[in-house]
Amino acid sequence: MGDVKLAEKIYIQSRPNRIFHWISSVNVTMLLITGFYLTKPVNLGDIYEIDIAVFLQAAVGFFQSGIFFAWVYHHLVTGAYRDVRFRLQDAADFRGLLKYYFFMEKKPPVHGKYNAGQRLIYTSWFFVFSFMFITGLILYSANFGYVLPFPVLIQKVRFYHFFGALWFLGTVLVHIYLVLTEDPAKLQAMLTGWVRR
Repeated sequence: MGDVKLAEKIYIQSRPNRIFHWISSVNVTMLLITGFYLTKPVNLGDIYEIDIAVFLQAAVGFFQSGIFFAWVYHHLVTGAYRDVRFRLQDAADFRGLLKYYFFMEKKPPVHGKYNAGQRLIYTSWFFVFSFMFITGLILYSANFGYVLPFPVLIQKVRFYHFFGALWFLGTVLVHIYLVLTEDPAKLQAMLTGWVRR
């Protein structure tokens, strides 16, 4: 009988990380849908009124902020932030990764848990979400006529908040595309925690 090689199972995604990921996936999707709807509302009749969009935007925004701060706390306490932050040495690896993505190399550069592109996106999400949290609070408080201790042009805040949403939309689409095309087994790890190699 021939030797059968069994695939090795490797645990790469912790339960808290998977929970944060899937809750954030739903929340960010809801925030993008309601946010773009509020940017340019269309008449959907009784199905989706603007009041519902405003309520969902605020409720999901505050809930996602709590998830984000819990994620940051978890990564700081467990040291997992080392896996997701973009480092100076990743800049050199990023060039090789782009060559792989554009079919100029057959194999991606060797990396740890996440490659340089993933780290760049995850690090950018940290900063962009922090920015979106601040601008979202300013926009939310403006709805109630609160006076901020410093002069703010609300239209400029909306403009920058909109571009943050576009950044999320673009990078999430890239993230989904690469997960589905590069290594679908990693999607299994985001569901179960384990990947077979």
